[in-house]
Amino acid sequence: MTSSKWLRSLLVGALSVLASAMPLTVSAQDYSIGVIFPLSGPNVVYGETFSKGVDLAVKNLNESEELPHRIKTLYEDSRALPQPAIIAMNKLVNVENVPFVISAFSGVTKAIAPIATRRKVLVMNGGGVSPELAGLSPYLFNDIPLVNDEISALLPYVTSKLHLRRISLIYVNDPFGQGVLGVFSAQCPKLGCEAIPISISPTASDFQAEVAKIRSAKSDAVFIASYGQQQNVILKQLRDGGINAQLLSYSGIDLPDTLRLPAAQGLIFTVENVDLGSDDPITKKFNESFRAVYHSEPSFYQVNYYNAVVLFAACVKRLVAKNQPVTGENLLQALREIKTFNVVGGTVSFQPNGTVRQAIQIMKVVDGQPQPLAVVK
Repeated sequence: MTSSKWLRSLLVGALSVLASAMPLTVSAQDYSIGVIFPLSGPNVVYGETFSKGVDLAVKNLNESEELPHRIKTLYEDSRALPQPAIIAMNKLVNVENVPFVISAFSGVTKAIAPIATRRKVLVMNGGGVSPELAGLSPYLFNDIPLVNDEISALLPYVTSKLHLRRISLIYVNDPFGQGVLGVFSAQCPKLGCEAIPISISPTASDFQAEVAKIRSAKSDAVFIASYGQQQNVILKQLRDGGINAQLLSYSGIDLPDTLRLPAAQGLIFTVENVDLGSDDPITKKFNESFRAVYHSEPSFYQVNYYNAVVLFAACVKRLVAKNQPVTGENLLQALREIKTFNVVGGTVSFQPNGTVRQAIQIMKVVDGQPQPLAVVK
């Protein structure tokens, strides 16, 4: 080999080694967001309901090409339980490196909040309503009013308008149920009503003993603080057990299959007040696309989870405009800078403790359908 060929060969080899040691140019990546929902178990109906809002928002945003890259959702199953949720969260943040996670259920959201803080991942909760979630982490935001707002709207209404005084409270013994008990304990003395607490296990399915306690207490009303299939069983066993007291509950009972139960007739419950009749472009797009894709009317849960993705997209747009990477820390900063967001139903802004304040609507079940009774601001 001549000296010139030898030098050329040496140079090519050196360049090859150098190139292999250099980082490869990264191609355009999707914006990955994690979603921790119950995808199996007794609360799977919530996962199915919530997912419709998330999936529709991702579909609409990707088709609009408002962002330079597509949004991709990575679903993990929480079974609505803390331990599976912790495993799911660790996978999403440590393996998938997502900067943004959408969560549901109070116990689940409470369990993953320390991981969000430690790993600087923004979490948006659209379903858990325990008062404990307020201020739990600087990286946790709730685009759903917490249950203390719901109960604070409901109790004055039922005590003053319906003159209910003795209220048995069936509450599941977890962060959500304990939060409900705390609100009742604080509110009832001020309103001249009495709360009769009855704790149940999250896995309980037979409530004959609880029905007997309520019958003995001669309660004017029964407030159900449960969720999923369990609340359906409670409704049926209360009515089968001869309890004719006024039934009360919170937004978690607002599921079509639950409201259609004969035992739910006359039930009074609360939900956030969402203006789906608004003429703003985001609300109109949501209404039209939801009906076209799912052939049904949306629930407030689906609004919340659609809005969770809309909030993420708004923060990403701000980071793109500032040429900043999409990290959890930068998303948090963008959220704080934007302050007020255009979402389905109007605008939303967050309080320093990561909560929103919205008007609460009081509903009554009539022939399987929720009918409005009052709006409390």
